[in-house]
Amino acid sequence: MRIYWTGGPPSWAYVVIVSAWWVTVLYFIGAALRTKRIKRREPFGARLLDTALLFGGYFLMFSQAPVFGMAHLHFVPPQKTLQIAGVVLTYVGLPLTIWSRVRLGRFWSGVVALKQDHRLIQSGPYRVVRHPLYSGLILAVVGFSLCVTTWSSLLAILSFVVCFERRAYKEDALLAAEFGAEFEAYRQRTGRLIPRLN
Repeated sequence: MRIYWTGGPPSWAYVVIVSAWWVTVLYFIGAALRTKRIKRREPFGARLLDTALLFGGYFLMFSQAPVFGMAHLHFVPPQKTLQIAGVVLTYVGLPLTIWSRVRLGRFWSGVVALKQDHRLIQSGPYRVVRHPLYSGLILAVVGFSLCVTTWSSLLAILSFVVCFERRAYKEDALLAAEFGAEFEAYRQRTGRLIPRLN
């Protein structure tokens, strides 16, 4: 398998994509100030692996530090077609993430938790997918990887997918315990991270 080495200044696509990530981060920081109190959350120890996967994924995406000797190593040479595809996926994924966060409103939490007076959100993107916020982030990470084509960005995709699959599974269990038959009916007609095809 051939490995490519490239250097030089960031591409236009990289700048456009990173700008979208910054807008998303700033929105989440501002929106986090307006959430309800947590009623029940998973124990701290149960969150450690998810936290490591999440921040490890961000490190693999954005850090320029050598990671297992893979900094600036590319699985294919960066090319305009992949960069355009990366921008498109990013600008589909991050707006989906923000839309999902808006629909959750004050019930959003940065950890697996239930809020005071929690409601089962089934509107907007939640009509077809139970965890569209995670779906949007995964799409955006794939877009980033297509833009930069680095091996470390491929590892970032894996890290995010494992993290969000774990969190989605735990959130489903928490919501099932809280909402019973209502959640089961919701589960039957929706996909976890992608829409049901039947």
